[in-house]
Amino acid sequence: MWSAFTATFHRQWISTRRAYPWSFFIGHILDGIYMTVFAYLSYHFIFHGELNEAFVQVTGTSNYLSYVILGGVFNSFAVSLLMIVSRMLITEMREGTLESLMLTPSSRKGYFLGGAAQGLTRTMLEAAAIIVIGFLFGLQLENVNIGLLAASLVFFCFAIFSQALLLGSLMLAFRDTYITQNTLFVVMMLVSGVTFPPEFLPGWLQAISFFMPLTYGLEQFRAAMLSGEWNASLLYQLGILAGLGFVYYVIGSFAIKRMERTVMEKHFG
Repeated sequence: MWSAFTATFHRQWISTRRAYPWSFFIGHILDGIYMTVFAYLSYHFIFHGELNEAFVQVTGTSNYLSYVILGGVFNSFAVSLLMIVSRMLITEMREGTLESLMLTPSSRKGYFLGGAAQGLTRTMLEAAAIIVIGFLFGLQLENVNIGLLAASLVFFCFAIFSQALLLGSLMLAFRDTYITQNTLFVVMMLVSGVTFPPEFLPGWLQAISFFMPLTYGLEQFRAAMLSGEWNASLLYQLGILAGLGFVYYVIGSFAIKRMERTVMEKHFG
């Protein structure tokens, strides 16, 4: 597994550095920046700095700009990592190397983990860039808890990696990336509390948010960056993230293997 991990990591790194070193990086941070600017303009020039009391009661904070900016940061982080891992196999198919990859005895886990690890280095830089720009628009980090932040990122990355396996299998099934991935991203942004609490949504949409790792990851991330306090609710959410990650991993691994078999059967008759 280690050889597949290192080989994939280096290949993805070289590909990114040589093919699109700056455009790829800038393109991924623009969504977070747009969300930051839109929240700033809306808050100051449309709502005139007034905040609904229900928002404060549900979120536990009156710092709307920090709430939205951190939501934009974490949403960009999640979307980037999902895209990087989920598009790996369909990119191989488009480049004509998928069959060769499937015929090799290399570890599939090492292959996906190598791509995820290389992508994680990029997504961290993208998130840092959005945070720096966010400070210009009112982002305030109060009591940052490094321990909580590290724990939440570990569980969240596992859950997103697992979700990406399922998304990747759907891309292979439909032979499509744009509609498949963007449908998921729009739903995630709507129901997971990126710009407003999920509690403001109708009940049936709230139910969808329960199956999104981003919902729980955002709660953890905001708690780590704003309040900085551990509590029973956060520990419970970490457990849910671990459970969701396990379920997505089992389903995604099965779906990927099934799609590999289908692709091979179609190719070789």
